[in-house]
Amino acid sequence: MASTKKTFLGEGRASSPLAAEGKSKSELLAGLEHWRANSESDKGKFPLSSGFYSSEEFLTMEVENIFHKEWQCVGHVSELKKPGDYLTFELVGHPIMVVRDRSDELRAFSNVCRHRSARLLDGSGNTKLLVCPYHAWTYELNGKLRGAPFMKPAQVKDICLNDLRLEVWQGLVFVNLDQNAEPLAPRLESLQEEVGPFNLAGMDVVHSYDDEVDCNWKVLVENFCESYHVFRVHKTTLEPDTPTASVEVMPGGPGYNHHTMRCVTAAATNEKENKEHLSCIYPSLTFAIRTASVIWLSIQPLQYNRLRFRAWVARDLNAGRATESEVKTDMELVAAFMAEDKIINTGVQKGLECGVGNRGPLNEMEKTNWQFGQYVASKLLG
Repeated sequence: MASTKKTFLGEGRASSPLAAEGKSKSELLAGLEHWRANSESDKGKFPLSSGFYSSEEFLTMEVENIFHKEWQCVGHVSELKKPGDYLTFELVGHPIMVVRDRSDELRAFSNVCRHRSARLLDGSGNTKLLVCPYHAWTYELNGKLRGAPFMKPAQVKDICLNDLRLEVWQGLVFVNLDQNAEPLAPRLESLQEEVGPFNLAGMDVVHSYDDEVDCNWKVLVENFCESYHVFRVHKTTLEPDTPTASVEVMPGGPGYNHHTMRCVTAAATNEKENKEHLSCIYPSLTFAIRTASVIWLSIQPLQYNRLRFRAWVARDLNAGRATESEVKTDMELVAAFMAEDKIINTGVQKGLECGVGNRGPLNEMEKTNWQFGQYVASKLLG
């Protein structure tokens, strides 16, 4: 039974699975407000309470107030080099596509035919026209309807695909479902100063893949936001090259958090090149960048306890095209440490659903997770 003591949402539920199950929207928001007001004490900063990872109602609020309104990464400019190049992605159930049109402009559209809602494209590739597989309605690369079989021109005049907001930052392609969203770049000005010299825009994607994990979307974001766990979870994969003891938490900003680690094997000519920079661009893009290479994840919730992500690995073209052996080594390392994280994160989700964890103070290396929690609270509470 829940404690009568005023606590963070999810506390006082030692034997109750799904700690926030059955909570109303107002109760959830009151619990979040309580966490925000009490997430710091003389003992340190505290993580989001466990109940906020085990509620479909809470996830519904996150989708409405965060994922439907914020910029989310769907790809990289190196995947869209020529007119007709396209990629597809799904933003919390909304299928989208990004296409480079004939005027060399990147365009984002809902991946939905305006006629009967069929999906137009799958995967990625190159196409001269956007042809619906259902009734062959055909669109130009700029989204304008070119033709519709057995329809009179007057009937389909001025029909266009649903246009979406698109912004490119450091070569990363972001899409926003909210037409009134504020631009992304101003929130990332200080991060731009830190990672700009690594030339992310000039890198080339050498590998990408999709996967799903049985945990709340915030669990994977937080896992990537802190490197306190590296010495334990990744003791043979990452710790030898990026030791936990070298973590330095940076100030962060209104749209991101940021920390660095020393790269032991980096062929660096200065101190800046000797570091790996790890950041979360809110809400759900996480990346780790160093001289000549980068990995990033775009994370999407499916259910309160399941997520899908797309991961990309890119290398700097100016540093010379990676050999097949180097790419293979990169992929093996990514597969190894992502598998290690997957085991931990699925276990964390089970622990969160018991409602007895997330009560200890965060290590200073986990301050980034507290910053992320403050961001989530700000978007749901204002």
